[in-house]
Amino acid sequence: MDQPAANSNPSAHPAEEIRFQRHLASILAAQLLSHGLTMPGCEVAYLGAHWATDGDCELAWEAARRHQLQMLGDAIDIVPTGRDARSDRSGMTTVALQQRREARQAEIDRVRALINPFAAQQPHADSELLLDNADLERAA
Repeated sequence: MDQPAANSNPSAHPAEEIRFQRHLASILAAQLLSHGLTMPGCEVAYLGAHWATDGDCELAWEAARRHQLQMLGDAIDIVPTGRDARSDRSGMTTVALQQRREARQAEIDRVRALINPFAAQQPHADSELLLDNADLERAA
């Protein structure tokens, strides 16, 4: 028995719009990569959140960051492999395992510290350095 391909209205998903979004995904992936979000799928998380929030770029970028953090997991999730067990028969963690955990934690900290390029900029206090020409002139 033949089933309908989709129950949704075909005009709800126009082919031209989907084609345009597919073209933008490659550009978006490069932009996210340049902002520090390097995991595969960040562009999908961004586009999904962008669509779901009616174009809120700030929330979409945070969704991409959350995706990368979820994909990274926790540093404690790195467990000894067979190679680690052969090199350390007592069951204690090896130096290589600890280095992998530290590298994972450093990557998690780096992603958490990334600045959202779409976040509203906070006004600076008078005592705070802006590091532009006005601050240089004021300091001189």
